[in-house]
Amino acid sequence: MDKVYPSGPVILLVDDNPQNLQVLGKLLQEERFEIEFAVNGEATLEWLKIKRFDLILLDLNMPGMNGFEVCKIIRSDNEMCEIPIIFLSAESERESILKGFEVGAQDYVTKPFDSRELLARVKTQLDLKSKTEKLEKINEWLGKKIDNWLKLSIGSPRSEETIELSDKLIEYDKNQSLVLKDICLELSTSIKEIEKLIGKSYDSDAKDQIKEIVKRLADSVVKLEKL
Repeated sequence: MDKVYPSGPVILLVDDNPQNLQVLGKLLQEERFEIEFAVNGEATLEWLKIKRFDLILLDLNMPGMNGFEVCKIIRSDNEMCEIPIIFLSAESERESILKGFEVGAQDYVTKPFDSRELLARVKTQLDLKSKTEKLEKINEWLGKKIDNWLKLSIGSPRSEETIELSDKLIEYDKNQSLVLKDICLELSTSIKEIEKLIGKSYDSDAKDQIKEIVKRLADSVVKLEKL
């Protein structure tokens, strides 16, 4: 079966509790998001074979395959590894939160969640994904144009195509700067959220691991800001 590619953002809700799915579904449908449901890890992976999703809200504790295992499989597949994942879990222990980030989740929200906070996190991830995809398309277009320009313009005067390419390069640079600023802001926010979730008084066993994750995020912000 050919994979379906919807025109707007589509969110996959994964939870083995029908009541949780109903609450999440109502919340997101009120925001005009298209949604689909899965009640376990196996059903999640089946959905991903037939439809393109822009975000996955993934419950952590499910019978059979848990959220960590599902996330690892998604991240190991080239066709779906870029889908943002937000873990939803009643677990607020530091180790669980840390493991969520380590297996590749973009965010981690503890239950019971605040509706406005969850929507804000959902919209942030969708916005970042959209802007990143736009940059990738511009980059692909520029690559083709540059190859063509190099073949045709050697020894030729400045042409309309050269001017068009120059304009697109300027546009690309502006768009790239905006996206990088968003990513820097998101990473900075992630650092604050991790510190808030895990708390300041962590035990000695987790201390080095926590500090390393926070340090990696902080280093990423610094590097991006220099671009």
